[in-house]
Amino acid sequence: MYLLGAFLLGIIGSIVSQIYPSTAGNFFLHASGGASATLLYIYFLKTLKLEFNWRLNLVILFAFVCMLGVLNELAEYLFELLGMGIFSLDTHDTWRDFVANTTGALLTWAICLPVLFKKTNKR
Repeated sequence: MYLLGAFLLGIIGSIVSQIYPSTAGNFFLHASGGASATLLYIYFLKTLKLEFNWRLNLVILFAFVCMLGVLNELAEYLFELLGMGIFSLDTHDTWRDFVANTTGALLTWAICLPVLFKKTNKR
């Protein structure tokens, strides 16, 4: 379910950024990327049966989303150098993308938090 959600969020972000090819569309694209990364992280937590307290989970999530965001920006830069398109809207594009990734990740984390840390009554 988490993998499907991550995939669908990526598709939705891509479609919205094509419909609105502006700063707002680009922000939504990267926010959906951060949300997808969060769902992927939750999938790994559930699949590998990893359990951390919420503070450590948030730090690991932040590192995971930052790592994917930096890899994405490096890929965009490489594609620009190879002449495969223009990926930067302006001089603040990379920083805005990092903020969007983090915003999408934190919003998705806040929405999924009750599911992750629900207490089960074992009697």
